[in-house]
Amino acid sequence: MVSVEEYLHTSYRPDCDYVDGEVQERLWGEFGHSRAMTEILCYLITRYPGLRRRVLPSLRVRISASRVHVPDVCVLAEDAPEEQVVTFPPILCIEILSPEDRMTRFMEKLSDFAEMGVPSCWIIDPVSRRAWTAASGTPGILAEATDGILRAGGLEMPLAEVLE
Repeated sequence: MVSVEEYLHTSYRPDCDYVDGEVQERLWGEFGHSRAMTEILCYLITRYPGLRRRVLPSLRVRISASRVHVPDVCVLAEDAPEEQVVTFPPILCIEILSPEDRMTRFMEKLSDFAEMGVPSCWIIDPVSRRAWTAASGTPGILAEATDGILRAGGLEMPLAEVLE
């Protein structure tokens, strides 16, 4: 068990999630995951230049006093304060699956994001080239992007453009 203060003052490589005293490794570092994250960042910044300073990779998001998650990519609201560890709900959190990821862990993260007030989350599987969205009003329900386009508020991102 690790205190939240100790977690917040420790650097992990790669960074880890923190859930109720437990430091949980995040699975990433593989070519497919890294490439997908780079393409997503480039697409969102290029397509939506106003987001340039608000689309951030691997940023700690403090969900509650005992939970901190590190989404692969998050998009901050225009009026979000500049914080070293985000406490203001992002408008979008994006998670990229690795082959070893477990869906139960992602469902817990989605529930935490919904509880914090994050309106939308995208889950992207670069191996199967599939993606799902989750809205805060329906935290346990994933909607597959069957038309190949992920949507959140006024943002749209075609999978074909980021998963070549």
